[in-house]
Amino acid sequence: MKITRKYLLAELSGPFLLGLGSFSLVVLLHRFSRVADLVIGRGVPPRLVGRLILALFPPFLELTLPAAFLLAVLLGLGRLTADSETTALATSGVGMREMAGPVLMAGGIVFSAALLVGWHGIPWGYKETQRVLASIVTERTGAGATEHVFREVTPDTLIYPDRVSADGQRMDGVFLTFRPSGDEPLLVFARDGHFVPAGEDGVVSLDLADGTIHSDQPAKRVYRLASFREMTFRFPLEIPDALGEDDPRGMTLPELSRKIGEGEGPARKAYRYHFHKRLSLAVSCLSFGLLAVPLGMAQRARGKSSAFVVTMMLILVYYVFLVAAGVMETRAPAGMVALFWAPNVLGLSLAAWILWRSGRNLTALPGLLERILARK
Repeated sequence: MKITRKYLLAELSGPFLLGLGSFSLVVLLHRFSRVADLVIGRGVPPRLVGRLILALFPPFLELTLPAAFLLAVLLGLGRLTADSETTALATSGVGMREMAGPVLMAGGIVFSAALLVGWHGIPWGYKETQRVLASIVTERTGAGATEHVFREVTPDTLIYPDRVSADGQRMDGVFLTFRPSGDEPLLVFARDGHFVPAGEDGVVSLDLADGTIHSDQPAKRVYRLASFREMTFRFPLEIPDALGEDDPRGMTLPELSRKIGEGEGPARKAYRYHFHKRLSLAVSCLSFGLLAVPLGMAQRARGKSSAFVVTMMLILVYYVFLVAAGVMETRAPAGMVALFWAPNVLGLSLAAWILWRSGRNLTALPGLLERILARK
């Protein structure tokens, strides 16, 4: 049995690494145009771009780890079935239930990695991304500005330009919002703006021209409006150690759990959303892996295409549940939690039922899975 376990684990490791690299590369290519623009168009130092790419990997891994493990099980067991090795194993007393053991062991390892990513990787990536963006603006002011996109320059400052020059230094149609400490946010509209590099004091300046400043204070029933011809907006770019203290994206799982117990209103809903999303994605490694055991063994010499098709279909169904849970975040928190965990519960329940009925062969499937895969 030990030899069989080692053989199956070795059979899964290659496809898993291949799938993890492929899925991560596909997701990274989505951001590649922006990264290339930073290096080529904006002249950002490669070391900062490298740090930015590294900081973006934890959110990628949160999604690619379950998908890669699902593909690995489908490819590994599909190859064994196509070569009739599962038949040989069944004659020696190793059936579907016994094969699920090594898969569950590998799924536990992937689950631990995904849990670690959700526990510390996601908050580290978010904080590191903010630090790198601040460093980019410091060394190459304006490099972080993008047309028609809200960009967080500092934790309390958002900027939205209508047009940005090729070097990122000049902007037209600038909208800027800034929240002074303990006060309502200020809204600034300006015809154009120009970044001034940080001086020895480490402060970046933004020169604005022909604009207005809006301040709404409902508690005092006061609305102030001021116009200006020229104004210099100065803000430090040192990221405080407390970055992410109240942002769920910068919190670990224990911190999110504590905030759920302490918070109230919309903030509590956001904490609950991120907490259950990270845990659900980690547990999906186990549900996907166990469900892939009968699906992989039901393949009959269909090559790798059927494994990719089944992987994409299951990932798409799971993604629909994630999107639906996001829609329910503020409307029905209980429904949001149910949607996050429904695919895991369904997947584990279906896999457990098949394994319970399987015995030591595939008779429990009555050819259903094979007929489904034959239509792909």
